[in-house]
Amino acid sequence: LAAIDPADSAKDAKTLLQELLQGRGLALPVYTLLATRGQAHAQTFEVQCQVESLGIRTDGSGGSRRAAEQEAARRARHQLVRR
Repeated sequence: LAAIDPADSAKDAKTLLQELLQGRGLALPVYTLLATRGQAHAQTFEVQCQVESLGIRTDGSGGSRRAAEQEAARRARHQLVRR
């Protein structure tokens, strides 16, 4: 318990982005699969996260579609927080 930082959220990037948008009364982000590359056993996914009302579009990549979505959401949230 001593190693747990209460400032760190246990929530993932998609959840944090969704909560931030909902808190501002905005629509949820839309995730679009842009590409899948590689062999079936070692694929890389590229996903776009779009927050239409704010003109935010970010890309993410990862070894799974979920990982790519998380990366794109993290980048979108970063842009949103900087505004």
